[in-house]
Amino acid sequence: PVAGTFGANLNTEIIQEQKVITGGIPAEFVGASGLISTVVTKSGTNSFSGSGTYYFQNNNLVAANKHLADNTFSSNDAAFTVGGPIVKNSLWAFGSYRYTKNTTDVSAQDTKELLRTVETTAKQGFFKTTYAPTQKDTLSFIFLNAPQERNGSTSPTVVNSRSTTRKQGGNNYSATYSRIWGSLLIDTAYNKHDAEITDLSVDRTNRNTL
Repeated sequence: PVAGTFGANLNTEIIQEQKVITGGIPAEFVGASGLISTVVTKSGTNSFSGSGTYYFQNNNLVAANKHLADNTFSSNDAAFTVGGPIVKNSLWAFGSYRYTKNTTDVSAQDTKELLRTVETTAKQGFFKTTYAPTQKDTLSFIFLNAPQERNGSTSPTVVNSRSTTRKQGGNNYSATYSRIWGSLLIDTAYNKHDAEITDLSVDRTNRNTL
């Protein structure tokens, strides 16, 4: 809310299931503002498995921009996942890494002159272990990080002398424990979120850190 930007980007390759609730939200979601999204992340199983993906797009693959015909852009998105047993039937692990790089030309609104080429890179790591010592107990630990760097402003109204670089993101930790106790399900959790937003002007004279 303070910076008007993301808290943590999520590696889409780690999503097992997503549920979105809008409109008539059930009463158990106290204080909800109108939309609730829950995500179940992938976990390791008794079989080893993995995946790899790569997506690419640039200005040659889309229709030409008639107003900025010389402007170029490119988008690269690569990710892999791997999961499996550490100890079959009781301890599993799952991990993933995603790297994205987007490059785009930024031109002035009035003169259409090329101001700069902005590059944004993101590195999203994810690791999860699940331990089930008994059929009634489950313990899991999750680590997620999402650092991102941008070497200039993407706004066409910002001149080069006022352009800023940005470092953003941080580490996230989560530990959960669940136990089935008769007809009850007991859940406990601990979560920690670290965040950074550092804007640094091109001339290195003005720096704001949150």
